[in-house]
Amino acid sequence: MTIQTKISNPANKLAKILLAIFIIFWLLLSINPVNSTLWIIENILLLMGLAFVIKSSGKLNLSSTSYIFIFIFSILQTIGAHYTYALVPWGFEVQNYFDLGRNHYDRLVHFAFGLLLVLPILEYLSTQITSKNRALFSLILVLVFFGLGGLYEVIEWIYAIIDGGTNADSFLGEQGDRWDSQQDIALAGLGAFITLSLRAMFGKKSTHIG
Repeated sequence: MTIQTKISNPANKLAKILLAIFIIFWLLLSINPVNSTLWIIENILLLMGLAFVIKSSGKLNLSSTSYIFIFIFSILQTIGAHYTYALVPWGFEVQNYFDLGRNHYDRLVHFAFGLLLVLPILEYLSTQITSKNRALFSLILVLVFFGLGGLYEVIEWIYAIIDGGTNADSFLGEQGDRWDSQQDIALAGLGAFITLSLRAMFGKKSTHIG
């Protein structure tokens, strides 16, 4: 219990600092978003997720790294919600520099979803489940992120059917790429795979799945 307290307290203090910074950042980018309707839609899942983390922080027992990862992803998502993903200025700069056919900021966020959020989920599950088969559990987590990526694409599709207007096109963000959904799903799974692979190579050994 003593060791657990020494580990968790610095992480919780860092989480409070990151939350304060994020709130300020979020409030600034809530001013005059490019598309108010899409801004609301894009923020629903983000704020629900953050509310869960805040409410359950005492039980989650996440590391400082996990809180930093959640913070970075939240910043990326907030930027995308403000500009809409297809119109993020940084994405255009990269597009022009590398002579790309589209703004790839949305691809970055889908990749970051798996890359950054798989660790907090893994750390939480490692306190709930004991397993010696780390490889199998990591594979299951990667498949979960493929599934979550697919679920988000289904949500986009349902909204597009209901709305049927320009907001639907902006929310889908295909930018003329017919394989957009498949690539977004693949990037989420790839991101999770990379993080779990690095953790397997360089992380601490444990009787838990984490």
